Amino acid sequence: MNTKSLYESFKTKFDVVGIIKTSNYLSTAKKLNITVPNVEYPTIVVVGLSYPKRIINHTKTHLAPSFYTFGMDYHKVITTRIDAVMKNLPYEYLIGVDNHPHNERLAARVAKIGYFGKNQLIINKELGTYMFLGLVFINEKINDEYILNITDDCGECRKCIEACPTNALFDGDYDINKCISYYNQAKKDLNNQELKANYSLFGCDICQLVCPKNINIDNKTHSEFELSGKELVSIVDLFTLSNKDFKEKYNNMAYLWKGKTILMRNALAILYRQNNKLYNDLIKDSIKKHPMSWYKDTATKVLKKLEN
Repeated sequence: MNTKSLYESFKTKFDVVGIIKTSNYLSTAKKLNITVPNVEYPTIVVVGLSYPKRIINHTKTHLAPSFYTFGMDYHKVITTRIDAVMKNLPYEYLIGVDNHPHNERLAARVAKIGYFGKNQLIINKELGTYMFLGLVFINEKINDEYILNITDDCGECRKCIEACPTNALFDGDYDINKCISYYNQAKKDLNNQELKANYSLFGCDICQLVCPKNINIDNKTHSEFELSGKELVSIVDLFTLSNKDFKEKYNNMAYLWKGKTILMRNALAILYRQNNKLYNDLIKDSIKKHPMSWYKDTATKVLKKLEN
């Protein structure tokens, strides 16, 4: 396979492209003691697509998720763009975007499209951390690799570590269970500390917002990520619409992929932070209607705090 032509094909659809041998990805994982599944396809194309920083604040009636969910669902966007490239090439391929067993950040490091920052994100020189990653496993050998050879690091900077409200980040390591973006996407009862810290309907942006590497970057907006008008979610919709009706109204939004009940649970934390008692009756009704213990326990806890 001609590596240069493969690279040029993907560059028509993506901002950043790296092409590596699967064997190098697997050997690096072994060296770093990172568990990844074996894959028989000999080539991996690592792609990156920029998204812009846009801040939208909560109101008393509508709540905002992390800005990486704004616009069309990036899972679909990246998959569609990869398919558009590969339809013109005579190779078998597999796609991995976020929800798969492989390690996108490791592959990005091997391809040197960025370095692994203290905020646990890949940091690219031009795009900073505002970049979606995707992997394409291709069943064809390449003659040579196409790596960007970007060398950089965080140096002595600790701004993300100091800004993290739950102390999930610390020098040289990371406690995923304390990460707001991790636990507000998990089906679990939020304890008091997690309730107080969770400020977003879905995800978290703090470690990106304070990162100096995100200053003066090329903040591109692709057409798929233009604001759709569904970035702010109605609290009434969350608690009154059926799952089906909610998905139809807020279709193609990335924050949907964990389900509506997760968003309802996170909305409870925000209502608690706002001391917003306007929806207490809806919370009471939701406790009766939703059987999941992790939701009911959080809702009961928040309702009691709001009523008192």
